[in-house]
Amino acid sequence: MAVGIRHSCSFIKKSFGAEGYILVSDTYINNKQKLKYICPEGHSHSITWDHWKQGCRCAVCAKNIKHTLNFVRGSFEGAGYCLITDHYINQKQKLEYICSKGHKHTITWTDWYNGGYRCPTCWRISMYSTGNHQWKGGIAYEGYCPIWKDKTYKEMIKERDGRICLNPSCLRKNNELVVHHIDYNKKNCSMKNLITVCRVCNIQANKDRRWHTLWYKELLAKKYNYKY
Repeated sequence: MAVGIRHSCSFIKKSFGAEGYILVSDTYINNKQKLKYICPEGHSHSITWDHWKQGCRCAVCAKNIKHTLNFVRGSFEGAGYCLITDHYINQKQKLEYICSKGHKHTITWTDWYNGGYRCPTCWRISMYSTGNHQWKGGIAYEGYCPIWKDKTYKEMIKERDGRICLNPSCLRKNNELVVHHIDYNKKNCSMKNLITVCRVCNIQANKDRRWHTLWYKELLAKKYNYKY
């Protein structure tokens, strides 16, 4: 039976150093011992010699480290966001926050860490604001009609439509449902101007507004005998 070689601390330090790592631990006991290091990117963490030999390296660089709630909150605050969630489980957990503009949304730590657009409302404003070819004169952010604040009213529209996306071309029947203004006038909240669609179809409706207006009016006219 072969006996494993027990390396010296200086041997392991050279192995770490060859890849730009600094070995902080000054003693070596066995291949299961947690060895503290600083990676080339400046992250302080630890790894066993066994895992190092298998090719594992900095857990922070590999995004495999489980951060503390304080660390996650600090990252949000550093970007001007306020983290509402008061516990942290893992990188796939939906974290609730309020952005610097006051918009409330959720995001996973993975998506936050990877960057890109973080607050979807801020992103949509930047996409449809002055200077962008899809700008519609600010109509997308005009005030809604008073009844729009009544959640019961919107739930009634969804109930009327059978709580499914009424777009026949939609392949995402299990997506989150929203109530869409057919004529894009958010102050027109009459029942015949509202239709239940999934969030994806609602976003897609911004691309060809005239066509979608006629399309959804025809759908409701046939389904409920509405007159337009």
